[in-house]
Amino acid sequence: MRKKFVSKVIGRLNVYKSPSHMQIIMRDSYGLSPSPHSDEDHLQAAMDWLCRAQDITGCGGVSAAYDLRVGWLPAYPETTGYIICTFLQHAAQKNETSYVERAIRMGDWEIEIQLPSGAVRGDVGVNDHPMVFDTGQVILGWTALYRGTQLDRFLEAAIKAADWLLRVQDPDGSWSQYALRSVPHTYHTKVAWSLMEVYRLTDEETYKRAAESNILWALAQARHNGWFRHMGFTLDKAPPTHTIAYTLQGLLEPLFYLEEDTRRKILAVIQTASENILAKCPFDEDAAHAVLIGLPGTLNEKWESEDQYACLTGNVQMAIVWLKLYDINHETRLLNAALKLIDQVKATQSLDSTNPGIRGAIAGSYPIWGGYIPYTYLNWSTKFFADALLLKDLKNNRGSLK
Repeated sequence: MRKKFVSKVIGRLNVYKSPSHMQIIMRDSYGLSPSPHSDEDHLQAAMDWLCRAQDITGCGGVSAAYDLRVGWLPAYPETTGYIICTFLQHAAQKNETSYVERAIRMGDWEIEIQLPSGAVRGDVGVNDHPMVFDTGQVILGWTALYRGTQLDRFLEAAIKAADWLLRVQDPDGSWSQYALRSVPHTYHTKVAWSLMEVYRLTDEETYKRAAESNILWALAQARHNGWFRHMGFTLDKAPPTHTIAYTLQGLLEPLFYLEEDTRRKILAVIQTASENILAKCPFDEDAAHAVLIGLPGTLNEKWESEDQYACLTGNVQMAIVWLKLYDINHETRLLNAALKLIDQVKATQSLDSTNPGIRGAIAGSYPIWGGYIPYTYLNWSTKFFADALLLKDLKNNRGSLK
């Protein structure tokens, strides 16, 4: 107990000892924000940070985060898995082959540490316990690598992992074994999405049926207002926008591989959820040049919140969902909200910090001490920010945002 207390005190002192740390704390204390640069500048800064986060580990995986209290953290298998997708997308859109090479190193590291069962190791670092969600996210990376490189080892690893997911799936389509706190979560729709990606590459119907089973289970958790039960990490706390967006994106991505009736239900519930989020969380139209919180960090079953902080990864994840939904329903309100959320997060990104752990990264919360993983710059916040900018760029080039 004494050791833990001393460690906590030292960590808190570390937050304030560095001028680069104090610069961020003072910025957020006074609500200051620099004028945003171009999307390209912000995207490149994010990608540069992700590259540094990979290089710092020396293993091919990507450091989970830069924590103001302790510095760089070990590599994180789960998030390295879906960062692969970001690097491949960036390589394709920007014609930068070095990102493909980095993605391959990530994928090979994931194979090196894959458990004999096929599962992916849970949590930060290399641990012995498997996790369902983490496995699904790495499958997304392996399948993307196979599509991009045609290297068989990535498909073989994905199939091995998918087979494990099938073995541990509950009869009702959910996953409670090897799930966080051993309870099912509706954000496991992102695991269902990964199984659908394996189906796309193999034409093996068992993967599709397992994905559909989980999606139908998730839809059964939906309420009339678009809320899903079990969206959070715990049953007794309101979920962060991070896992809310996970749930919605996991339903949206495999949409066109599903039956028409299921597609209609998914679109209806995502639309209802989106309308209620915007109705309960209006943007401040008078604060165009200030840092906007955007969405509060958590939302309860009435889509309400008293939070005075933003979960930044949740903001850009919701922006991604709404940009994709706009392609389907062409609702301008969702498009405008998505673009505002992206701009809000841009305003929190430091492009000129002398600290390589801060420069280009996206924090867990705004302000930095907010309730979602405080005082920490996360690889997944930065990844989803890059994804949002890449998606916006892609749609601008296609003329679909006009």
